[in-house]
Amino acid sequence: RLSTMEASAEESKTKKPGALRYPQYPHVSPKDLSVLIRLVHQIYPYFKKTPLLSRRHDLAKVVDIAVKANLESDFFWAIDFEPEFYAELFYNGFLPIATRLSPFPPQGLEQINDIIPSLADHVAKSKGLCILMPKLHKKRCLVQDWDTIHVGKSARKRSKKYRISFDLAIDTVMEGCVKQHGEDWLYPPVRDAFRSINRKPVTRRRKPDGEETGKVRVHSIELWEDEKIVAGELGYSFGKVYTSLTGYYIKDSTGTIQMLAMAGLLKHAGYQLWDLGMTLKYKEDMGAREAPRATFVERLHQLRDLPSPSGALPTGKKVDARAAIDFLRKSGSGADQKADTKSKSLTKQASGSKGQKKKAKQKSKKTKQRPATGKRPLLSNNGEAPAGKAAKVKAEQPSDTKEKMMTGASSSAS
Repeated sequence: RLSTMEASAEESKTKKPGALRYPQYPHVSPKDLSVLIRLVHQIYPYFKKTPLLSRRHDLAKVVDIAVKANLESDFFWAIDFEPEFYAELFYNGFLPIATRLSPFPPQGLEQINDIIPSLADHVAKSKGLCILMPKLHKKRCLVQDWDTIHVGKSARKRSKKYRISFDLAIDTVMEGCVKQHGEDWLYPPVRDAFRSINRKPVTRRRKPDGEETGKVRVHSIELWEDEKIVAGELGYSFGKVYTSLTGYYIKDSTGTIQMLAMAGLLKHAGYQLWDLGMTLKYKEDMGAREAPRATFVERLHQLRDLPSPSGALPTGKKVDARAAIDFLRKSGSGADQKADTKSKSLTKQASGSKGQKKKAKQKSKKTKQRPATGKRPLLSNNGEAPAGKAAKVKAEQPSDTKEKMMTGASSSAS
């Protein structure tokens, strides 16, 4: 059924104007698009056997077909790098990486003006023809239970000198990924789309009634040592789902620290699914588990339209990395923890008889002189953990106030 999609596109030409299902590529005429797709099929037979997608396809139905037919291949292809199309791919479970056909056409870049004039600027800028390769993994690597994540003692100990942030430096993070892995799939049109969605999240609307279903966001995550970024990651979110795309590090262990600190913040905010894309050993060692395509899609549908907890993330500010990692040691999300604390307080007030109060007062006298336990506070008022023993004692009193083990893997999620 997927292989008939292009045939239906050809059939639509004879039905009514504007019904053509080919991608709406900026500045490229419909005639040139038809020439381009036939040319790609002719030069690269692989794409003739791979389903072509566009924003005019019902991507939900495509996913449904792929799940029911247990489609063997993971890949589709498209020639559309517009933010709105990316958002639809994200929302429906596709992880859209990209490839570059170079030289394109085989005669050389200088021939592009003779074949597809309206595509000349794109081919020149990208040094070839960039093609989107939406991937719907047959098996997906997921964290569905935050308690499965393993926090190594060494990583936690080293994390005390780092801070972590969301969405402070997407250009720096993209440059770091390209520097470590090469452009690989982060080609210029991909980076342009990510930058656009990061600055202006895409609002999704349900068709045909137009009801708003939430926003799709692209994130950059930065790990800081003083004022220098030593590790970073690109990802995206909607509803209560976060997906990792790719990342980099420049110091040993910083990739691991970045991932663990980010996971702690996602848990604390209230996210319920961390999608890591393709299964790799370092992800499984950290606690992620492989799930079949059908399980992933089912869970995605359960969470994607829920209210997004992105407002609880430290967007635009730096927080203590160890404090973020320590969220993984606590049960429940941040909201659950606050509710639990309030419930305990109310219970204590309701049951506080005079005799109980007297016993509590006597017990307090006995324990008053005990030294502070030195437990590390999670976050101080300025988003950083207090330094030094005195600060730890003070924090316990009432107050008003990728190493990402990515060697050999160019993308954490591809």
